[in-house]
Amino acid sequence: MSKDIYETIRGLIADGTYIGGDTMPEGELATRLGVSRTPVREALRRLQSEGVIRREAYRRATVAETDPDEVIHIFSARAALEPVAVDLAMSKVDDAFLGRLKDLHERMDHAIKTKEPDRRAYRELNAAFHRAIWAQGGNTLLSDMINSIARKPLVSPTFNNWEREELYRSNRQHGDMVEAFVLRDAEWANATMRVHLLSSRATYRRIGALTGSGENPKKDLI
Repeated sequence: MSKDIYETIRGLIADGTYIGGDTMPEGELATRLGVSRTPVREALRRLQSEGVIRREAYRRATVAETDPDEVIHIFSARAALEPVAVDLAMSKVDDAFLGRLKDLHERMDHAIKTKEPDRRAYRELNAAFHRAIWAQGGNTLLSDMINSIARKPLVSPTFNNWEREELYRSNRQHGDMVEAFVLRDAEWANATMRVHLLSSRATYRRIGALTGSGENPKKDLI
């Protein structure tokens, strides 16, 4: 249960329900989630240890502000590391892995091609797609490292302010990765993953420019 509460609260931050600077009272969260304060308190402690929230002595938890420079560094780090994960996964491609990627790609396509794109579903499916690739290579040290970077404070793919064509582009890149894995073309898959992350970084910069700073108030990242 504690893990579910943690994921739910983190999701409320990732989707913009709570943004940087907002307070997160234990009682309010407990009522919202229909649980006691104990699992909420445990989840907030974990989020505090990750830097997602801030809490001073005897004060309410507050969502940490996004550091735009850190976000850019995170994109750059992932663009360097995830192609390595792609190479490792390529050496262990099997039917189950390909089936998983194809399914996630198709579900993401469905999520963004409805009249009003389901951005929350796309965020969750996108994360699952990347995690599947990290895991397939079997190098837990690398996958844990990428995961720790990807889950840095507020770095969650919400896509709230992405243009529809930017969502389409993102998932076309997922489709290219799937096709590259099917063909066992490591060079193509590697290059596509790098381009995917760098183009997402460019989208983050575009959104930041529209808000007049490098920071996006809705945390629209990858």
